[in-house]
Amino acid sequence: MIRFVPDTWRDAIMRPLAMASPDGAVYVEIIAPDFRFVFILVLAVVGLVAAVVAARRRHENRLAAPTTVLLALTLAAFVPWLASTGNGRYFIAFLLVAGPLSIGLAHAVPASRRFRLTLVLAMVVWQGYLIQAAEPWRTWGHLAWGDGPAFPIEVPADLAAQPATYVTLSSISYSIVAPRFHPASRWINISTQRGLADKSADSLRAQALIAAPGVLKVLFPTVPGGQDGDRVGAALAQAIDGLLARQGLSIENLAQCRLLPSGGMAALAVHKKREAAGAARAVHGFWVCPLARHANTTAAEATPIPPRSQEVFAKLERMCPRIFPPGDAAASLHIPAGVVRAYPGSDFRVYVLNDERVWYKYFRALNPVQLGTIDAVLADKFSMDCERIRGRTGLPWEREI
Repeated sequence: MIRFVPDTWRDAIMRPLAMASPDGAVYVEIIAPDFRFVFILVLAVVGLVAAVVAARRRHENRLAAPTTVLLALTLAAFVPWLASTGNGRYFIAFLLVAGPLSIGLAHAVPASRRFRLTLVLAMVVWQGYLIQAAEPWRTWGHLAWGDGPAFPIEVPADLAAQPATYVTLSSISYSIVAPRFHPASRWINISTQRGLADKSADSLRAQALIAAPGVLKVLFPTVPGGQDGDRVGAALAQAIDGLLARQGLSIENLAQCRLLPSGGMAALAVHKKREAAGAARAVHGFWVCPLARHANTTAAEATPIPPRSQEVFAKLERMCPRIFPPGDAAASLHIPAGVVRAYPGSDFRVYVLNDERVWYKYFRALNPVQLGTIDAVLADKFSMDCERIRGRTGLPWEREI
C-alpha cells in the first residue's frame, strides 16, 4: 500500500510541513492537521542556534541532553516510516512524543520564563483550534457505537448453533458480526483473492480453507437502499456468482438464502444518507446463502476479458509498475461500459471502455484521466508520466482534483 508514501524526495522532506495542512490523505485518511512538527522544526533551529551561541560565549546551554536525544530520534524515525508506509497509524509513538518534545524545545528558547510559558500556551491553543476546526470526531467510523450491541444483527438460533465456514466478498468484511455466529465458525474474505489460478501462499491457504469439509456459506450485505422482498434479486445473484466463480464457488440454492435484518446496517444507511424518503419499509441487513463448491455454469463461462484490454493492462503495468503493480490482488472485471482493473495496493483503477478509450483514476481524484484509445496506448510511441498523478502528486496544497 503506497497511499501515504511520498512520491519524491521533496515530498518526503516536506512531510512535517505537509502534516500541518488541513487536507485529507496526507498521513491519515481523514483531515487531521498537526502543527506540532512545524513547531518542533522551528524551535529546534532556535534551540540549536542558541546552543551554539551559548557555547561560544560560555553561557548556560538551555537545550537539555534528553531533549536533543528525543529530537534526533524523532527526526530519524521519519526515514523508515516514510520509506515503508507513511501511515500515521504506524507512527503513533512519535505522534505522542511530539507534544512533550515541543514543550522541551520551548524551554530551550533563550527568553524569559513568561515568554516561554506564553509560547507554550500559544502552541496548545493553536493546535486545539485546528482540532476544533477540522472536526475529526466521528469522521472515521462507519457507525457510532451507542447503547446495546456494537452492531445489531438478527441471527436465527439454528444458524448461530451450527458452525460453518463463511465467505465474505466486500472490501469491508463486517467481521464485527462474527461473534453472533457459532464460535467454531471460520471466516474468509476473498475480495482481494485473484482466484484458483493464483498459486501464491496466501491464495493456496484460502483455497485450502474453502475446500475443507464442512458447511460453506456466503455472507454479503443487502444492496444500498435496502431489501424490499425476501428473495435475492436475479441481478444481485448473478453479480455474486460472478465474484464467487474466481474461487470455483457459486450460490447452491437461491431459495435457501436467508435475510438477516441488521439494525447496524439500517443505521449505517441513515448515517450515509443513502436511504430515500420512500424506502422506510426496506430491510437492511445481510444475506446468508449456502455455497456449492463449483462455479455457476453461466458465471464460469462468462465472456472473457478481451485480449486487447488485457494488453492495455499489461503495458501500463510495465510502464508504471509503482501505480499499476503487476500481479496485484485485484482481477479484471466486466462493467456495463467495458472492463475495469483495480489496483488496491496503490488505489488506482484502469478502465478500457467499449468505445476503445482508456482511462485511469486515482481514488482521491474527482475526475479520471484519459490516456487515449486502445490503439494509441498500445502504440510503440505511447508514453505516460508516471510521476504526475491527479489527486496525488505534490504537496497537499499543490494537488489537482
